[in-house]
Amino acid sequence: MNPNLKILIEMRDNILNYLEREKSINEEALMAYEPQPIQDGDTEIRIMRERERIKLMDRIYELKRHIEVIKRMYPNAQ
Repeated sequence: MNPNLKILIEMRDNILNYLEREKSINEEALMAYEPQPIQDGDTEIRIMRERERIKLMDRIYELKRHIEVIKRMYPNAQ
């Protein structure tokens, strides 16, 4: 195998591993924002939690997109 290709594949794998770990961290954090009963009068807290949940979902979506792009850009090991 071409040494340059080998380096490129190793870089791809390192980047993908990092992004997958970040995605997992965000998915675990998202679980804390699962719907929970909130007392009446806690509307502000509910809104804040919903905003944070949406931000985490957006981060996870973006990480998934980056992962797919990198998988398509870089060649597979042969």
